[in-house]
Amino acid sequence: MDYKAIECLRQVVESQGFEKAGDVLGLTQSAVSQKIKRLEQSYNSVLLIREKPLRLTDLGKKLNMHFIKVQLMEQALVKEAYGEQGLQCLPIAINNDSLATWFIDVITGFAQGRHIRLQCKVADQSLTRELLKKGEVVAAISDVGASVTGGQSVYLGAMDYILVASPEFIQRYLHEGFVETDILNVPTLMFDENDQLWANYQKQVLLLQSRVKYCHWLPSSQGFVQMLLSHSVCALVPRIQVEQELSEGHLIELFPDKVLKVPLYWHWSGLDSSLLNELTEAVVRQAYISLN
Repeated sequence: MDYKAIECLRQVVESQGFEKAGDVLGLTQSAVSQKIKRLEQSYNSVLLIREKPLRLTDLGKKLNMHFIKVQLMEQALVKEAYGEQGLQCLPIAINNDSLATWFIDVITGFAQGRHIRLQCKVADQSLTRELLKKGEVVAAISDVGASVTGGQSVYLGAMDYILVASPEFIQRYLHEGFVETDILNVPTLMFDENDQLWANYQKQVLLLQSRVKYCHWLPSSQGFVQMLLSHSVCALVPRIQVEQELSEGHLIELFPDKVLKVPLYWHWSGLDSSLLNELTEAVVRQAYISLN
């Protein structure tokens, strides 16, 4: 197999451009394009869908996962021969709220002082497992527990989501003694078009018909907190993300006894990799501290 060409294919999708991929690989844009063209000719099949966003075909995804497996095996040999001198890379998929709260501790603790690079792809927790299934990553945090074919999974704990607002927002938009139905008519937030948490909270916790008419779209977990502190919205956020703001009185739980619990699972592929096993141990250990 032409692994240099497969690496070009992978990098073009990661960088979302031939020129950017060339910059990473130390090649010209033309050289990257030619390598991929020859690779497609050798398989007599299209491997890269040249539309925005650039993405792999099914066969391209299989070649990509094969390349990842080969990389991990090579990295294990490098580690055995040279200790920690070889640069090791793991592509993983994380939901934004985990990345904004407890998963940063995993990254810093796991990679500190080592030649390790984690490539974090951010997606909704309902979509991350699909990235693992497609072979775009080797591990993922998901709200679905069932393992992908050939992979494994473990329960990490539950993320508690609570509905909060600032005292100024409550005074401005909600009358004294407000009830659940009043929340349907005030401005709030959702992450993007794939975010189902706010709708699920309304249906499963508040027992209301969901309404997103007054929702801003804001694809940033940190941005949620900033908007809350601007007194312009109420929002559903992980409790661990706003513990300080709650304790200082800058934010208030609107319904303290109504919590949406979102289970989180760590999924990883069936690769025989000591590095992936170490990462799994680090994730489980930090999740136990943060989510339980």
